[in-house]
Amino acid sequence: KQTANIIPKNEDVIMNLMICDDQKSELENMGQIVSEYALTHSELSLNVKCFLNPLDMLDEMGKSGVPDIVLLDICMPGILGTEVAREILSKSEGDTDIIFLTTSPDFAVEAFALHAGDYLTKPYTKQRLTDALDRLIEKRRNRLYIPVSCGKEIHRIDLFNVLYAEAKNHSVEIHLKSGKCLKTHTTLTEFKNIFQTANGFVAVGASYIVNLRCVQSLLETTLEMSNGDHIPVPRRLRGELKKQYFDFYTREATEK
Repeated sequence: KQTANIIPKNEDVIMNLMICDDQKSELENMGQIVSEYALTHSELSLNVKCFLNPLDMLDEMGKSGVPDIVLLDICMPGILGTEVAREILSKSEGDTDIIFLTTSPDFAVEAFALHAGDYLTKPYTKQRLTDALDRLIEKRRNRLYIPVSCGKEIHRIDLFNVLYAEAKNHSVEIHLKSGKCLKTHTTLTEFKNIFQTANGFVAVGASYIVNLRCVQSLLETTLEMSNGDHIPVPRRLRGELKKQYFDFYTREATEK
């Protein structure tokens, strides 16, 4: 059941946020922290909804749409937060950032396999949670969204949710973190122009554009992506691609 709804007046940047924890005291604590966070960030309008039951939260998403950010407990009666997260990400096509909160570190690997925005172990400090919110909100404000035409449908996708794009049969297949694949009738060259303003995307041969953030391993002849797919790397490009990969992560580390 929804237990809170906090809507600061300023509407410069609107973010929808949901919180779910089966412990009332924990839910109230998170709600208080987020409420105070909203009041100290006058540039934001945070629409916050709180739930003791994850099924109620999913039901609300079906009515009002998926939120931008979810604060989600993992260990809840009858269902794990990681299972709930998969449902949320399926509904949002990977466009919701999830902060997991739990008393156990045991689910960290599974959580980050779901591209978790953060993983906080209880008891966490107010500063730790607000730092996580700062980072995710700033990331969302800097995202690049593009419309993609797929037959009679048009999908709005976040470039940073793209794992890779592959040219195939006079079309481009766009593979997303959510596991969904969108097919658009264009050339890879035309699609590549979209990525000119986005850091971290590189062409791999004539058939692929890859999001370096989603590269799990640089292998001898392929790139292993975070979903397990392998992208073949032509021999002539291996040295340069390795350099691009390390240069990108060096910039990412020094800019944070």
